[in-house]
Amino acid sequence: MEIESHQRPHAAVVPLPAQGHINALMHFAQVLAARGFHITFLNVEETHRRMFGQTAPALPNFRFEVVADICMPEGSSGANQIGEIFEVLQKQGPAMEKALRRINSEGPPLTCVVSDSFMACTFVATSNLKLPRVLFWPYCAASAVAQANTKLLIAQGHIPVKAEEVKNPSKLITCLPGIPPLVPKDLRSFYREENSSNLMFRVSVEESEIQNKADWVVVNTFEELEGPDSIRALGKDCPAQAVGPVFLLREQENGAFPGNGIRTSLWEEEEEACIKWLDGREAASVLYVSFGSLALMSKEHIRELAWGLEASGQAFLWVIRPDLVQGDSTALPEGYLHRIRDRGVLVGWAPQLKVLRHPSVGGFLTHNGWNSTIESISMGVPMIGWPYWSEQFLNCRFAKDFWKVGLDLESRADENGLKKADEIEKAVRSLMQGVEGKELRKNAAKLKEAAHKAVMPGGSSSRNIDIFVEHMRNLCQQSQ
Repeated sequence: MEIESHQRPHAAVVPLPAQGHINALMHFAQVLAARGFHITFLNVEETHRRMFGQTAPALPNFRFEVVADICMPEGSSGANQIGEIFEVLQKQGPAMEKALRRINSEGPPLTCVVSDSFMACTFVATSNLKLPRVLFWPYCAASAVAQANTKLLIAQGHIPVKAEEVKNPSKLITCLPGIPPLVPKDLRSFYREENSSNLMFRVSVEESEIQNKADWVVVNTFEELEGPDSIRALGKDCPAQAVGPVFLLREQENGAFPGNGIRTSLWEEEEEACIKWLDGREAASVLYVSFGSLALMSKEHIRELAWGLEASGQAFLWVIRPDLVQGDSTALPEGYLHRIRDRGVLVGWAPQLKVLRHPSVGGFLTHNGWNSTIESISMGVPMIGWPYWSEQFLNCRFAKDFWKVGLDLESRADENGLKKADEIEKAVRSLMQGVEGKELRKNAAKLKEAAHKAVMPGGSSSRNIDIFVEHMRNLCQQSQ
């Protein structure tokens, strides 16, 4: 039955201006649109321009708007500027409120604001406008629980994390509700002692206070992966729900929303080259290698990885962003492209979901960003973890120790933290050719089935979305 326009809840959706955060919230917004919401997707101007150029797509009940008064640091796309980005965003409460007031007045009236967990600038705005603030965690629940309990971790002496504790896997952190014991290295890398004077340390502590003041919490995970206790731990004073994997939930809508082709990539994808090459490879024979949109690598690590992949004898598709290598764009060993030409291909950016879904792909060497981790789990692809920063160390350990779908390179690094070519070669061979890899693949297949069941009608995440949608519809009707 067609929903009358005035009966549709209207959600303003506010992502953090970073690739992975935009992707996850776009998927969630599309799910809500398919369930009958008006959506206003609100970006900072630079992000909007990189996504759409001059003209955003015109879609029914789904519009794109810009917070025109927020100016990001020049060239703010990499990890080396993330502190500056957060500092700018923290001060943008007035600009955000101005934008939300305009959207609210233009109509239809807003029902709620769905905000990335690190867009604290929405808090004062939603409070002043008396709008419910829905906090969207684009991380796993365990990481979100740790972040939300930052004050507790500081009080108990776990933050800042001392350098010697990072290397001590025997010290357990048992004070966090609803999740397994953590080790110090699991905590966000911004909380390490060497970063205690860093902008991100201060910002993360300040953000944790605001993150506990939401009216509703949704998490991009599923209960069968992390358990209901971890989700409940995020909802001390408000409802909390697992609604993931959000990209699968979006696909489950079966075309109910016409915007599935919306471009969210801030990079130019080399789709045709990737898929055409994969089409010519045997099933489960290719290792996909990608470190996401923010990670930076040294020339030394690029060379070691190149040598390790070459020595493994394995076919591979390797994403090397134009800004991936710190300080040197010619980091590959001399003659490398010629030597690997028959079994390796390098691209600047890839359509990751299509790559992971391709039958030729049998493994993923990843930085363990949460999008990459949950996408790999959902596609049944086992992983080799090479975490870079933030909560990625926790994702890597959980994939290895709890979910049993991955290996890790972090534990194989030398005393200086360098992952050497011979260890990379061993890990690739183990995952793609060894007995251990076969076992990981079986476990990944089971979790893939669980993820798909969670988003089907009657599944845990689908039921949770139903509850959320019904609540917002009731709010919309009550306000009329």
